[in-house]
Amino acid sequence: MKIVIAGGGKYGRSIAGELVAEGHDLTFIEEKEETLDSLIEDFDLSGIVGNAGNYVTQLDAGVDKCDAFLTMTGSDEVNLIAAILAQKLGAKKTFARVVNHDYSPEVPFFRQALGITGLINPNLESAQEVMRMLRYPSATSVESFFRGKVQIVAVRVPKDSLLADLKLLDFKRVCGDNLMVCVIQRDEEVFIPDGTSIIKAGDTIHVTGEVDTLQDFYARTNTRIPAIKNVMIVGGGAISYWLLGLMNKKKFRVKIIERDRKIAEMVYRTYPWVDVLCADGTDHQVLEEASIRNFDAFISLTGIDEENALASIFASHNGVNKTITKINRTRLLEILDDEDLQNILTPHHIVSDEIVRAIRAMDNVKGSAVEALYRMAVAKVEALEFIAGPQSKVLGKTLMDLQLRPSLRLASIMRGHDIIFPAGQDMILAGDRVIVVSTGKRMSDLDDILGGRD
Repeated sequence: MKIVIAGGGKYGRSIAGELVAEGHDLTFIEEKEETLDSLIEDFDLSGIVGNAGNYVTQLDAGVDKCDAFLTMTGSDEVNLIAAILAQKLGAKKTFARVVNHDYSPEVPFFRQALGITGLINPNLESAQEVMRMLRYPSATSVESFFRGKVQIVAVRVPKDSLLADLKLLDFKRVCGDNLMVCVIQRDEEVFIPDGTSIIKAGDTIHVTGEVDTLQDFYARTNTRIPAIKNVMIVGGGAISYWLLGLMNKKKFRVKIIERDRKIAEMVYRTYPWVDVLCADGTDHQVLEEASIRNFDAFISLTGIDEENALASIFASHNGVNKTITKINRTRLLEILDDEDLQNILTPHHIVSDEIVRAIRAMDNVKGSAVEALYRMAVAKVEALEFIAGPQSKVLGKTLMDLQLRPSLRLASIMRGHDIIFPAGQDMILAGDRVIVVSTGKRMSDLDDILGGRD
């Protein structure tokens, strides 16, 4: 597909890396020549220097002939103007990054009246991701499928757990029915297990199940963390603003630490039920004086990755059960002990996953639609939800009779209101929703599960 991206910052760069890897033809619009040169060198794409909201610039970039136009500059106004112009010029789909709180009520208008396909607010989406992490404290990541009925949760296996040294053949006997281990992450290795695989202490396992079943699983395996009520947040920026708006003041007691007095005062005026402390939340003495040991969860959302990581490690060492850490440069995780960094939040990964899902859906309008896409295990695994189309090649055959690729697992099937955790005798029917977990080639259609090799 022909795709034009405006804005070569962290969001544009992250999206470019994903779309180039999927074989799309990319053109960049970027105002800074040195930034554009870096993108061209790193990703072997074309580009022009200019303003994304300029008519001539868009024509020179081929926006009038593109399948999708993505505008990710640092200016909401430029993004809105650029997306509207691209739509008028003939771009088939348009997506714009918009983060200003004041534009939030106008989102339906922008979509319906102005023809913008998708408006993306990384801060709001990051806040929603944090809320998912708080709702399910026992998991280090939670991905929802089938409209929230089924989840894939990541759980780290402690030494004293029943899971340690458990063979997968015995998993259901020990942990209960209607559960499936679809991925095991062991140090740097990530793999799809089979019945002979053995879970080890220190592994992170990704388990598929219905919500109630997963709660029972946590209790059986000594991985349950009590419900979170007391939350400390370091950093009062945009993600925190949206997060506090999502939190129920009747369910959470929140302390937020922000070093900038103006921001701290703004947070207090907007959310008077929050305990606001104007101080350096990455200072260990400040955290101790703020009684960090009395909190169930610690969320570090400053603009500096290293400070976020060190603050979360300190919180973990002081007995906080749940830490959530914003990390933009994920290579930093390679030199840190991830046992103390339980939940990692990377906003540009959230955005790029959403864009990739939308582009794959466009690329497959006649096949089995991609309804959801998530990256797991440091982006080494994809979990996708498809709706089986009437012409799919996988329909009506038992799974044992299909020649499935080796590096994937069918994690669940939803047929009507019934949830199925498939075995060899099960089959896929038209209209089924299917969760596929894969470590192999990227998929845009349910039929991509077929084939003997990756």
